[in-house]
Amino acid sequence: MEHCAESQGQKVTAKKAGLLLPVFAIASNTFKEVSRDKVVYTFFVFAVIISFFGLALGSLSVGQDLRIILDLGMFGISTIGGIIAVFAGANLVYKELEKKTCYLIFTKPVRPWQFIVGKYLGLALCLLVLIAAMAVFLALTVYIADPGQLLVFKERVLLIGASLLLTYLELLLIIAAAEFFSTFSSPIMSVVFTIAFWFIGHSTASLQDLAKLFTNSALKQLANFLYWTLPDLKTLTQTRSAIMYGQFPNSELSIYLTAYLVSYVIILLVLSAMVSEKRELP
Repeated sequence: MEHCAESQGQKVTAKKAGLLLPVFAIASNTFKEVSRDKVVYTFFVFAVIISFFGLALGSLSVGQDLRIILDLGMFGISTIGGIIAVFAGANLVYKELEKKTCYLIFTKPVRPWQFIVGKYLGLALCLLVLIAAMAVFLALTVYIADPGQLLVFKERVLLIGASLLLTYLELLLIIAAAEFFSTFSSPIMSVVFTIAFWFIGHSTASLQDLAKLFTNSALKQLANFLYWTLPDLKTLTQTRSAIMYGQFPNSELSIYLTAYLVSYVIILLVLSAMVSEKRELP
């Protein structure tokens, strides 16, 4: 009896491994592909330039050099990371269709959801590496500005790390949105949709005020619908800024923000897989 139970458990484990192996293979391939993209390196250089621009501005501000360097550095990481997430994410599925490489992938026992999740994880890992590299350059910039400030930087590592984590969570959401749009539209339209999604996400509070101004009931309902369905990224940005200056949010808010963003990512990935199934992709 025990032998049967053990055998059954091994079969379940093997089945789970069989489901995950294609995901990891696709993720690894996507990571390598995105890492070799010259556009990614171009934007990375821009992020480095922004950090060193902060160095130049900091030297002109007495007593505010560290703050300026950190502000510009974090802005560069967030903005450049977001741009990479938008443009790389918008090409995740379309590029495979265009090159017909996904037809080779799906001749093997790979399901559309495995393809979607694998592509997502590959780009997510690539962005994680880029953020880590940009954070290293930010620390280097602080050291160049004033080696003594590096001690202050070390004291704020936890704060900077928490802020970078929230930035990364936001980028994970942007990747998921870009991949979702890329399942049914061209790269250009996917970029437009994702940027709109990102921009409105930072302005959702204004949608309620906008709804009150509309006299047309259809427009009012549309504004309210967008308010309740699109993510509220403004709260995330405010929390991230507060953390940078030593104001840690309470644990409830931290858990809420993490669960909130992860839930949106899961929903978007499920929708992407559903669209892929409908399109019989491929």
